[in-house]
Amino acid sequence: MSLAHFQDAMVRLITDPDFRDHIAAGHAATDATLSERETTRLQRIARDPGLGINRTLHKGFRLGKLRGLLPFTCRLLGTRRLCDELARFWRAHPPASFYFLPEAVDFCDYLRSRKLRLRYLDEVIAYERATLELERACIGIPPPQHVHFHHDPTALLAALAQGRHPRAIRARPCIATGTRDAHGLTAWTLEDSAAA
Repeated sequence: MSLAHFQDAMVRLITDPDFRDHIAAGHAATDATLSERETTRLQRIARDPGLGINRTLHKGFRLGKLRGLLPFTCRLLGTRRLCDELARFWRAHPPASFYFLPEAVDFCDYLRSRKLRLRYLDEVIAYERATLELERACIGIPPPQHVHFHHDPTALLAALAQGRHPRAIRARPCIATGTRDAHGLTAWTLEDSAAA
């Protein structure tokens, strides 16, 4: 047994409620080779009420990161719908790491698969996901990101940036292309679809 396996199990107690419940019920971790002493310690920790505080802090941190990485998507969803969708997403996708940009990309893909009936949502998700793809390139210049809009993106994104819920945004079929240069600067250009 390595210390790393025990530490991984500790992290899972915080990030994975099903795993925590399994261990708290007196079962052993099936995916790690823990000694009897380590299993007993893990079970005690799983039953400790203080673990709930760590879980709450972790969830709050995850929520804060997603709000920071996907501000327009979160604003458009609204608090109640965002919380509902995050609960479903987190249940189906326990975190695999503490890197939040990949989780934000996965949340965008999850929301798109849900096909929620919310005006402008698909366009806003596509824009913020493309922005994340530009950011996540570690080495070199990332490929351009193309986002198809059905509504005027300037008015749509400006309303969200000002903290307003967008209403009556005029139709403007266009393609926004995002690029990032070698200095890390991102730029967006618009081209009407009729001219594309």
